[in-house]
Amino acid sequence: MSFRNAKADARSCSQQWFAWIDRTRSELAAIGVPAEAYVDDSHWLDFLQNGHLHWHDSTGFDFSDLSPAQLAALRRFLEREYGEAKSCPPLLTWVRVRTDATTR
Repeated sequence: MSFRNAKADARSCSQQWFAWIDRTRSELAAIGVPAEAYVDDSHWLDFLQNGHLHWHDSTGFDFSDLSPAQLAALRRFLEREYGEAKSCPPLLTWVRVRTDATTR
């Protein structure tokens, strides 16, 4: 029985991921985040945790490659998506620091 529950949970998480990325993909692309960062949920989680793809093959993109305007847009996106979470992803913290430093 628990085996089926695990499969159902995995399927539910996968469906949630696809629904979320379908809703946000164009916005991420417009911000300047390359598709490699959100090709699947494991890439996205790696990007949120490290600001780059530490655990995946990558072109070497890092969030710090974004322009100040792109960083501001990424901050607004991350604030909307994760700002209310009890534990925000490290990337949001780093983007906040970068954008606060450019407005001083």
